[in-house]
Amino acid sequence: MKPKKIRLLPAFITLSAGAITSISLYVTNQDLITTLLVLFIVLFVFYFIGVLAMKIIMDFMKKKEKVEEEPVSDEGQVLEKDTNE
Repeated sequence: MKPKKIRLLPAFITLSAGAITSISLYVTNQDLITTLLVLFIVLFVFYFIGVLAMKIIMDFMKKKEKVEEEPVSDEGQVLEKDTNE
């Protein structure tokens, strides 16, 4: 996944949770104040869940890149001579 796409993760999670909440509250015929209050809380909570998920994924990707980029050096290694010659 590209970093640009990962940065959209909080928005995607928030909007998905908001849509599901709005539809479910509409189907159950909740009043307007209850719907808006619940929707606000859901959007707030899921935004921070999305930000947390984005940070975890970005940190994981940075660690993975560091492991792949570490050069292998032969410094400090002892080479054995072949004594059979």
